Parts: sequence; structure tokens; C-alpha cells
Amino acid sequence: MFVASPGPVPHRPRAASPQEADSIVAEAIAALDQLEPLMAEETARMRAGRFKAALELGDDKATASLRYQRALDDIKVNAVALGRFQPAALDELKARHEVFAQALALNMAVLATARTVSESLVRELAADMGRAHNPQGYGASGQQTGAYGGAAAPLSVTRSA
Repeated sequence: MFVASPGPVPHRPRAASPQEADSIVAEAIAALDQLEPLMAEETARMRAGRFKAALELGDDKATASLRYQRALDDIKVNAVALGRFQPAALDELKARHEVFAQALALNMAVLATARTVSESLVRELAADMGRAHNPQGYGASGQQTGAYGGAAAPLSVTRSA
């Protein structure tokens, strides 16, 4: 999920020491520690068909995603310094990011599938409602007629559950 940052991008810190480089990498790992379980839980809930429960994670996931994106931006800005100082956790971050990318791909596939299924269900519901409220018959001219002139009846959806 893309979350636009409010306003201009703030000035990114520049690592001028090995400790600052370590801090930048540590923040990225901490952000990933926050985001990974939320995304895994959302994926599990969606796969189980618990859509409302999965949507409840949306705000927390958006906040964690924004934190991780900002941490990645800090890493990009400091790529030269990170190459020079070689923080000990940099290899761990790279490996975890690869695993995260795979989990993200799965999450996106599950969300896309859920969206497709829900759109299909709404279309089927609309078609069924149209048939139920638009009985077909024959008029005086022998043409088929319906309450809405052959068009489907209006459909309203209530989101309370």
C-alpha cells in the first residue's frame, strides 16, 4: 500500500561516523520488525476469509509501511557512507529485505484475489437482484418486458455487519 507523505520530504540524515551508519541500519531493521508481523497477519486473515479483521490492521500497517519506506530512503541517501562504514547489520538487513519482498508479493497476490472475488460477488448479487426485481414477461406486442424496461434494478449495499 502506498501512503503519500504529508508535505515536502524532510532532510535526510547523513552518516558521518560508523555509529550513525549503524543507527540508520538499526532503524530500518526496527521498522521491518514492526511491519513484517502486521503484513503476515493481514495475509493470514485474508486467506482465512476474515476480511473485516484484516482491514482492521490497515492503519497500523500504513504507519509501519511509512516508517519502513522512510528508513529505506535514509539508506539510499547514505549508500556511500554505508559502503564506507560497512555496518555489521547491513547483511542481515539485505537478507531480511529479500524475505520481506517475497512476503509482500504473496500479500499483494492475496489482496488482489480477494478484490477479484469480492467484485465478482457484487456483480453476481446485482444480477440476481435484477432478476428477482425485474420479472420477465410478454407485452401486447409480443416483446419481453420487465419492471425496469429490461435493465437491472437499482442495487444498494449496506456495509454494516
